[in-house]
Amino acid sequence: MSRMICKTCLLIFGLFLLNINCLYAVNLTKGNVVVIEQLVQRLLPGQSDKFVFSIDTKSKNKFYRISSKNGRVYIKGDSPVSIASGLHRYMREYLHAEVSWTNWSPQIPVELPLPKVSVYEESPYSFVTYMNYCTFGYTTVYWDWERWEKEIDWMALHGITHPLSLVGVEQVWRNFLSRVGYTDEEAKNFLTGPVYLPWLLMGNMETLGGPMPEEWFDRQVKLQHKILGRMRDYGMEPIFQAFYGMIPSDYKKKYPHVKIIEQGKWNTFDRPDVLSPLDVEFKRLAKIWYEEYEKLFGRTDYYAGDLFHEGGKSAGLDITACARSVEREMCAYNPNAVWVLQSWGANPFPELLKGLNPDHAIVVELCAEYWHRWKDKGGYEGIPWAWSNISNWGGNIGLHGRLDAIATEPVEALNDRKASKTLRGIGFTPEGIETNPIVPSLWSDMVWTEKTPDMSLWVKQYSQNRYGVVLPSLERAWCGFYETAYGTYEGSRRPSESVFCASPSLEVKTVSSWSQCKIFYEPEAFADACSVFLQDAVMLEDNKNYQYDVVDMVRQYLSNLGRSSYATIQKAWQNKDKELFNKEVDNFLGLIKDQDKLLLSHPSFCFHSWLQSARDASADVGMANQYEYYNKLIVTSWDVNEGSLNDYAHRELGGVLGSYYYKRWRLYFNYLKQAWDNPGMPKPYIFGVTSSWLYEDIEDAIKPSDRNPVKVAVEVFDKYYSGGAAE
Repeated sequence: MSRMICKTCLLIFGLFLLNINCLYAVNLTKGNVVVIEQLVQRLLPGQSDKFVFSIDTKSKNKFYRISSKNGRVYIKGDSPVSIASGLHRYMREYLHAEVSWTNWSPQIPVELPLPKVSVYEESPYSFVTYMNYCTFGYTTVYWDWERWEKEIDWMALHGITHPLSLVGVEQVWRNFLSRVGYTDEEAKNFLTGPVYLPWLLMGNMETLGGPMPEEWFDRQVKLQHKILGRMRDYGMEPIFQAFYGMIPSDYKKKYPHVKIIEQGKWNTFDRPDVLSPLDVEFKRLAKIWYEEYEKLFGRTDYYAGDLFHEGGKSAGLDITACARSVEREMCAYNPNAVWVLQSWGANPFPELLKGLNPDHAIVVELCAEYWHRWKDKGGYEGIPWAWSNISNWGGNIGLHGRLDAIATEPVEALNDRKASKTLRGIGFTPEGIETNPIVPSLWSDMVWTEKTPDMSLWVKQYSQNRYGVVLPSLERAWCGFYETAYGTYEGSRRPSESVFCASPSLEVKTVSSWSQCKIFYEPEAFADACSVFLQDAVMLEDNKNYQYDVVDMVRQYLSNLGRSSYATIQKAWQNKDKELFNKEVDNFLGLIKDQDKLLLSHPSFCFHSWLQSARDASADVGMANQYEYYNKLIVTSWDVNEGSLNDYAHRELGGVLGSYYYKRWRLYFNYLKQAWDNPGMPKPYIFGVTSSWLYEDIEDAIKPSDRNPVKVAVEVFDKYYSGGAAE
């Protein structure tokens, strides 16, 4: 009798658990759909009842299907991200409305049109990644939840499944170091300031800009919880920081018995050391690292990190064994772990790849729109890999995109006889974001196709979706932009840098290291495209995307004129033509002032916006001042010392042009004017301008304008343009 009661109880309990599990599964599925319904409420207020969303949890393929039934739009997919991608496809194709960094809430019609035919798309990629380590210093560093919420929605709409997610990792480091014998003060002294954290994570430096205040750790942990909650609602797999052995440079003082790999310098900075992955201590530290990460932020299956990044020392090491050890300890903690490595420079070495298990590693080829390591090597020694494009460097503002490369080369990789066998993903990995919105628009289309689009048709459709109207002037103008600034040219890896931002001299070839000021297209053709673009300016002066683009295009036009003006100044100096020299110097400085006026008319191009994001990160005046200081520093000289990183992250922003770059050039030209009759006069110390400017009160200089940016753009453009391409 008692046995029968026990069996009955077990049966009832089993049914109870089954019901709970079923209920959990239903709620989970419903919750996934709910995140899309909430997305619709943010994007298309009042239109939620016009859509029906569903998830096919049994599908092995990444897909979305758009159809209509009973007066409603049906979107089905294998995941919330796929459904969001289908929603964005519907918005672009039927509403001519695109969500971008420049307009989060595009205008939509009251009555939503229904799809006339069913649309089905399947992605050839299981891994769609986003962001670069540098993005967390050059763009997102001081973002709040309101801004991150928009970005995560943007990710879903653009098909991103595996975003790099590094917010809050400083607290992981703090907890980790505490468990390995560091005091809290020592841990904070090891960590950099917020702006420089990405370069610590890459093993390039320590300490710079620190220590972080207590409030920062609390802020970032709370923020990351919200970020991860939303990412996981969408079904995204966040990529965390891996433990690959990086430790503070004083670690050996505490543990003299361990095997340390000194990493030397990165540019002018001392690198942290690396604990040899072959040392017996590595296993203990790796376990602590992953435990502390999971305590704070839960578990993920993807971890990023690179041994020997950008020149790290590896001589005399068994690199294959080191790689095997890093991966082994990662998988010991999480059997499903995947190590995400960057293909950058010489990394990852073939010897390193040989130590990896293809089931637990993937290589993201950075800047594949320019370099083709995957093609040269036929893949990555059998390790899965992802094609990705960078497009932006240091957050520089300059028109650039290599659109033809983005449209063709992922397709070429998919069809490559050897490399296609291990191609698993695609990525968008810019160093800075919120520039050149056409680039992610095209890239996200490539997530869902195995064919190269007809680019002339694609660009025309982009102009329609971008502004929500069909105008011949916009289509013609964008064809011109595509054929000039957004062209794919040999040698054009980065945007043509503005000479306005260069350290003044008579021999300027580049603004930042590893780049160029060369213009690879015909500036006159670009100017003509700008003229066409402005034909319907009056009609579009309240269109958000047009406001942004017209400032960006005219900014580029003025930058191009600056290059021509600078060449004239060089020639006048060489020919000892004092009259021409003085005239052209005035013109050059006038161009900087006019560009500054133009940029101050739009918040996206205002230095005030960049600094305000830093100030808003703290209610404490002292900390707000510190955050602002480092935001000023990184986009000008990068560091307080002279070195190869000076001007690397320069920005053509309203306020910084007028208060900083103008000041440098004016000082230099005044010196040249005096040097006509006094050749022995010492050159001015240009870096001294930086040192003083960082502490100057520039509030008035960076104050945004209240004028309509379209009207300012037309005014400035008409002042200089004399062509006749508008007809």
